[in-house]
Amino acid sequence: MNIHTDGDRLVFDLILNIGLLVIVAQLLSKLKMVQSMLVQERRTWRHQLILSLLFAATIILSTFTSIDFGGYNLNTRVIGAMAAGLLGGPLVGMYASFLGAIYVYIFSTPKIFASAAAFSTVLFGLLGGSFYPYFQRGKWKYRDLFLLACFAEICDMVSLLRLSPEMWKAFETILQISFPMIVLNSCGILLFISTFNNVFIQQDLESSRQLQRASELSRKCLPLLYKGLHKGERINQLASVILRETDWSGVMITNRSEILEWRFKKPEPYGEPKRGVPDIRNCQVPEGRKGLLGSLNQTHNPERFPEDLSDILGRMTEIPEIGEKAMDTRELVTVHQISKNNKDYERMKEYSLIAAPFVIRDQSIGCMIVWIKKQWVIRQSETELLQNLVTIGSTQIAMAELDHQKRMRQKAEFKALQFQVNPHFLFNALNTIAYVCRENPDRARELLVILANYFRYNLNSENYMVSMREELDHVKDYLELEKARFEDKLTVTYDVPTQMDMRIPTLIFQPIVENAVRYGADQTGRRRVAIQIRDREKEVIVRICDAGKGFPAEILEKLKNGEPTGKSIGLTNVHRRMKSIYGEDNGLVIVSSEKGSTVELHFLKEMPKEGEDENRNN
Repeated sequence: MNIHTDGDRLVFDLILNIGLLVIVAQLLSKLKMVQSMLVQERRTWRHQLILSLLFAATIILSTFTSIDFGGYNLNTRVIGAMAAGLLGGPLVGMYASFLGAIYVYIFSTPKIFASAAAFSTVLFGLLGGSFYPYFQRGKWKYRDLFLLACFAEICDMVSLLRLSPEMWKAFETILQISFPMIVLNSCGILLFISTFNNVFIQQDLESSRQLQRASELSRKCLPLLYKGLHKGERINQLASVILRETDWSGVMITNRSEILEWRFKKPEPYGEPKRGVPDIRNCQVPEGRKGLLGSLNQTHNPERFPEDLSDILGRMTEIPEIGEKAMDTRELVTVHQISKNNKDYERMKEYSLIAAPFVIRDQSIGCMIVWIKKQWVIRQSETELLQNLVTIGSTQIAMAELDHQKRMRQKAEFKALQFQVNPHFLFNALNTIAYVCRENPDRARELLVILANYFRYNLNSENYMVSMREELDHVKDYLELEKARFEDKLTVTYDVPTQMDMRIPTLIFQPIVENAVRYGADQTGRRRVAIQIRDREKEVIVRICDAGKGFPAEILEKLKNGEPTGKSIGLTNVHRRMKSIYGEDNGLVIVSSEKGSTVELHFLKEMPKEGEDENRNN
């Protein structure tokens, strides 16, 4: 290519310099270490320093390859300085531009422009850093980037005029270089920044993969945390699943006071595996020492040398110090390098440790510690995966605890229902039996047996779920005693199937039947109670009918809101129990009118097996 004018030469050389920076950007964007540091939202001081040195090097390269044009060195330092702030953040932009400014001030020529060039270099870094949040939110547009670079170059021209001792010379220089510098450097920064687009695209893809990975891992792990942090098969399975689904080398799960479980990935053998080597996990560990890794047994198996991660984990008797720190601070703790004074330094120097606590109501109840094979940097995705896992796990444990409290409340309500014996019923039953004794002693003995069975069922039942046949027999005992009292003024009819093996909550009929007898008298004083059971495909419907004046509106409203309906908690208790066991849509259904009331109970045939088993054990 033939160059005939100074302007053509200026444009050509600037394009060459920009091309050189684009090549540098391509190389940097391919480095895994640089990729990891750029996508990190919270960088350590070491990572900040590395990025600052890299971008400072691009500023120095731009200054070193500057173009001598009429006594002024044209360069592309604005690209490296602004990119430091836009890609690395405010601190990286400030550090990199300050280091570059030192080089510019010392080595740039001519010296009359050195102060202005150094000042504008720092300004570029700060300007890029101030727009870093806007760039990181993904709202950046190339038009905005071009305009920002133009503004930066204009600021460079202004500083050149203000800080140069020979103002007229600076003015003449600006007239010659302003247009190509502004346009070409603005285009250059577009090319430089766009080179790193692939890094952020990969970050988005990695985030999507990590989200899917975390979702799948959570789906497999959460059911295993339903019982909380307790030694047993569930925690063993949890550790195995975590290690199988992740790239972690080892995992340890603890509660607040002890190690519950640990797992490791076996490294490649050093030679032929030896037979008959005992499993170190089953060894009894005597007193040991405590350090960063925990309390360790001083002895080890001589047949397994050199030791691997399994030997170190197997000799632990106390929660590692990193786990204690995580639980005390209730924050994630990372250790990249253990102390060289530690006995296990040679075997553990290849691993980084991360500990994340399980936190419920601002209290640590345990932690998870993972060992990760050391790389240049710990991937942010790994720490986020662990943090998300323990956060979701903590929520699951909290929900399990709430569910346990709910079951305990149900049990307490059940006990209250068991001991809720209406004293008037007892006195009336005894008076009735005393009266019958004078006329029919055999009938009196029969009623006494029925009364004894009635109270035995009320007071001695330990089962939360019983067969429908047992519950109906209990109600029949109650109604038999009431019939002895009211004689012909109480009529009871049953329309029930012969097979009633379905299990239902115990004492679920009693409050409703008692309410029907008490308030179910018609205008003539006669009481009629009808019990009807219908077997459907997915449920069994039980209807208890009376011939009274119906439920008052305020009682129905209170029952609907779950409020006590009077001195007795019977109906409210039954309503709550039905909803808690069979779902919110399966409480009591009441149809009431002046000619009588019907109370329906819907018992679903398909119930969660785990919940049913727990109810049986209560």
